[in-house]
Amino acid sequence: MQIMKRILAVVLCSTTVTWAHGNSFDKVRYNVLNKPTCNKTDDWDNKLTVNADAIILALKNGQKVNIEPKQVTSLSYGQEAHRRVGTAIGLAVISLGVGALFALHKTKLHYIGIHYTDKDGKKQGLLLQGDKSNFRAIIVALQGVTGAPVSVSEKERGEIPAGITVQTTKETEEAKTTNTADNKTTESKPVPADSAKGTVNVNSNPAGADVLMDGDFVGNSPASLKMAPGKHTITVKLSGFKDWSREITVQAGSEVQLTANLEK
Repeated sequence: MQIMKRILAVVLCSTTVTWAHGNSFDKVRYNVLNKPTCNKTDDWDNKLTVNADAIILALKNGQKVNIEPKQVTSLSYGQEAHRRVGTAIGLAVISLGVGALFALHKTKLHYIGIHYTDKDGKKQGLLLQGDKSNFRAIIVALQGVTGAPVSVSEKERGEIPAGITVQTTKETEEAKTTNTADNKTTESKPVPADSAKGTVNVNSNPAGADVLMDGDFVGNSPASLKMAPGKHTITVKLSGFKDWSREITVQAGSEVQLTANLEK
């Protein structure tokens, strides 16, 4: 009996440690930082840790940036991330313009912006670059602890995982439109992204399983997914259990409940 108690204690301690560490990502670049650093921006060997207590970027040279989730005011992705972070910390994005910057690259640039207010009440921004294999998981983890919406251009909306709260804006180069009739310039307003979508609530037994929509990771159960009308495949995976999968047809404005009873 004493041996069993010791084994149980070890298991519980291991679980607690894993939970405390949160989600960690090693393949991360930083592109704009709110303080000087000698670290190279093309290095991938930085570590981003996201948990309920802190968002920590540990640079390869030993420097760290520590942001409390409650300090985060919004998140952004792609061209919007590059533009908004530059604006927040008073840097010119690039003389060519952010659109031209993206056009020069053959591969997709998965920029992720974290916008927050520091302890002195000053607006700050951190611009990261995720890898194609982890940027969606980073976005899911960041919104999971902050609850902040993700600003993204209409063109790049499809890169954001389903179930993530977004604010969709028009392309940066089209953000200002001139009315020739009265010569007035107006800012474009955010376009609601979820008005024509359906909701799919995914639960699993046991809870905490990975949820995939059409093969892409979108979070952990229980999950509430906003999905475009049409056919989709929902897959639920958990280590030690058989994969669970269902094909569903989503209608605009509908709400569907799915429960995956996983079998060993």
